Amino acid sequence: MNINSHDGVALNTKDTFNMPIQPLYLTGKCYWASVIEPNSTFEPAWQVDLCLDEDTKALVQEAGLTVRNKDDDRGEFVTLKRKVQGKNGPRQAPTVVDSQNNPWDKKLIGNGSVVTVKALPFEWSYAGKSGKSADLAAVQVVELVEYGDDGFDVVEGGYVNEAAEQFASDDIPFGN
Repeated sequence: MNINSHDGVALNTKDTFNMPIQPLYLTGKCYWASVIEPNSTFEPAWQVDLCLDEDTKALVQEAGLTVRNKDDDRGEFVTLKRKVQGKNGPRQAPTVVDSQNNPWDKKLIGNGSVVTVKALPFEWSYAGKSGKSADLAAVQVVELVEYGDDGFDVVEGGYVNEAAEQFASDDIPFGN
């Protein structure tokens, strides 16, 4: 199954100023999704790393965005962001919906979830440098891998943390 088969619209990179922004719709597995709360490691921003197949990679490259590859497991990806603070003041979080376009229930989106993102490419210039980026406008969660679900099954007869077992015990009186 080609998870990146959504019909994307590539940006016409010639004479893009004063032209309506053509959004990119990209589908793939996501990693490090910070779309409910912004990532504040550096400059606060909502962001997601989106894995790319060949078709989606071609759209991203045609739009002039940077394709990265940090490791062999994920392969090639693009980082999409929306800064919390814009030129004209605070910005709204990207819209997040489920597969049926219902409002998102605020669950954290874990690594490996399949999402479709709406990204708005733009050109930038700052401190003598220039390039192209894309604003993370919206995210649709197609297949959720809940954050924090480590995937482990309970192992009968295995080691049990005694403090956790005692805390979970019904024998502890709490002022009944």
